[in-house]
Amino acid sequence: MDGATGIVFDNRQRLLLVKRRDVPVWVFPGGGIEKGETPEMAVEREIFEESGYKVKIVKKIAEYKYKSVERKNHVFECRISSGDSRVSPESKEVAFLT
Repeated sequence: MDGATGIVFDNRQRLLLVKRRDVPVWVFPGGGIEKGETPEMAVEREIFEESGYKVKIVKKIAEYKYKSVERKNHVFECRISSGDSRVSPESKEVAFLT
């Protein structure tokens, strides 16, 4: 399954990161592209699910393939359009960090 990741800036140029529940590390929000979704739809959904923020895509900044499997990841620069920080079943912390 291909994936989509969002690099989200706030108005102070800090980055949105989520701390995963399964492996306690800080990561950019993102995940798998579901059937019928475009990469753009997936990144918007994943960011909302993991952080509580709705975003607007600024631009696609990268696309890369994993060597070990036949799948690729789409990376987008995004800006917050609405919402409030909240945790989810996948994220145990949400923060903007420098």
